[in-house]
Amino acid sequence: MKYILPFLFFIMMPVMIFAQPPEGMGGRFQRPMERLESYKKIRMIEALKLDEETGLKLVQRYNKHRESIKELEKDRANLVDKLETQLNANAGDSELQKTFNEFFEIEKKIAEARKKYIEELKEIFTNKQIAEYMIFERNFMKDLRNVVKDVQKERKQKE
Repeated sequence: MKYILPFLFFIMMPVMIFAQPPEGMGGRFQRPMERLESYKKIRMIEALKLDEETGLKLVQRYNKHRESIKELEKDRANLVDKLETQLNANAGDSELQKTFNEFFEIEKKIAEARKKYIEELKEIFTNKQIAEYMIFERNFMKDLRNVVKDVQKERKQKE
């Protein structure tokens, strides 16, 4: 069982990486990322052994949380772009510091959103289930990174 997840990632990752979204659908990785998110939700429900109703509640809260995090991450990326522009324009320390402060505020909002999400999970989960969820999140990301590394190694070997 513990080898199924990495195996599925290994099989699915090249498909997700090379799949192209239709014209006008946004970024290059939009559809593969949507597929990965869908796969993650299914794995969450399976790993946590949730019934249909609880799984639905989790997915709804997860979707809401992901949307708020995506917006904050977009704001953070824009601030890094702003820093790059400021550096290229030889901006002064005070200008850079102002952007740093904005960046740190976004980081604080991200941390607060994550905390709020975990607190909201207490409405549907026990503390034990929340712990299992947090472990699932960590392991899912670790497995994903490992699959990406394996795919990269495989590519380098083919070159």
